[in-house]
Amino acid sequence: MPAVYHAPDDELTSDPTFALHWQMTNCERYALQDLLRRTSPKVSLEIGTYKGGSLQVIAHFSEHVHSVDIDPTVPERLAGLFDNVSYHTGPSAEVLPSLLADLEKQGTNIDLILVDGDHSAKGVRNDINKLLVFRPKGRCIIIMHDSFNPECREGIRTADWAGSPYVHSVDLDFIPGIYHESAYDTAPARSMWGGFACAVLQPSERKGPLEVRESQRGLFEAVRQVSMHAPKTVGNGGASLLSRIRRRLA
Repeated sequence: MPAVYHAPDDELTSDPTFALHWQMTNCERYALQDLLRRTSPKVSLEIGTYKGGSLQVIAHFSEHVHSVDIDPTVPERLAGLFDNVSYHTGPSAEVLPSLLADLEKQGTNIDLILVDGDHSAKGVRNDINKLLVFRPKGRCIIIMHDSFNPECREGIRTADWAGSPYVHSVDLDFIPGIYHESAYDTAPARSMWGGFACAVLQPSERKGPLEVRESQRGLFEAVRQVSMHAPKTVGNGGASLLSRIRRRLA
């Protein structure tokens, strides 16, 4: 019987403090919470609010959060839940420039950013490039969700990281993602989702070239071959390889 990914809702991972629907795996939940505990952000920024699952955690550990989403119902749906969140409604391409400019004028650093909005390669790349215009006043950590999804990963990989002298490190596989053999929540069968890419920005300019690391590229490529994201045309040798990988994953 094929393995099916289950939501992290057992007694080891459930937390009544965070009751809103939260589309992250156990690894991602633990990683995000510990990262927030370690950094204690004064100001955080979230792109993509959805049902407030990640926002509830970021707001819990941050002094203030700016949450950006295209859905105009978000502020009303989450009204009264957080007293330290400012909601910004509209396309991120339009909202981010003015928001970042205002924070720059105030001399405010953004300690942590979660990118989890548009999941197209172009949309992800545009969000990151908008963020890279910001000059950090202190360390700024950018977490990008769904880096295991090929479309999102391509957007992250092709962003203009080297164009910002304040980017000191980038890893597309800070936390590896997962493979959904069966459909789950909003994920179709045989799809690849989850994972955290992580970039660290510093107020000082980096010395030397920047490497955009893919520390689990081998895992990503192996899983992609058996997923719905695999190339459509496969020769006989490729078909044999896919059969062997599928048997190992079964």
